[in-house]
Amino acid sequence: WTEGKDGIVDYHIVGVYQGRTNVSADSNWAAYADVTDRVVIDLKWKLSESKLVGTPTFQNSKSEVKNPRNWEPKCQPPVLKGEYEHYELQGIKQGLGGALEVLTQTSYPVVEVVQFCSGARKSIPASRKTHTEELVVPSPVMLTMALPDSENLRVSPDKKSLIQKKAGWTWTFTPSVKK
Repeated sequence: WTEGKDGIVDYHIVGVYQGRTNVSADSNWAAYADVTDRVVIDLKWKLSESKLVGTPTFQNSKSEVKNPRNWEPKCQPPVLKGEYEHYELQGIKQGLGGALEVLTQTSYPVVEVVQFCSGARKSIPASRKTHTEELVVPSPVMLTMALPDSENLRVSPDKKSLIQKKAGWTWTFTPSVKK
């Protein structure tokens, strides 16, 4: 991994989200749904410095929302009046301690929720929320190590990628070098 041109490792990173998520902008009102989302990131990483090199590229996919439901199964499900976007990557920059700092945005549509299972609906306004998150880039040297099989970090069956699970996300980091 250190024999690549200028010690640079190319990373192809695929993040896939699957989870039960509140799709209401107001956390006081539960409007749950099964949400899937995906993002692809390509970047160059100077391994010896754990540092981002150049400008990364990324591609967002549209979120899929299925099975909207209330927290109480006997209550009527929420009604989404637009599209929910779980994770729209806005930018990537070098973070602290060898991590990446990623800027994301979540877009919430107007959502009608049932109040107290009474049948009366309350409209929750649409909103956009921006978040800054840390994404740790695992060293490709770990591919050569005997890691314990863990949901947190493991080597893929083909021994070419590192897979990390965190908060509903499965991140697959596939490093390569150009000599």
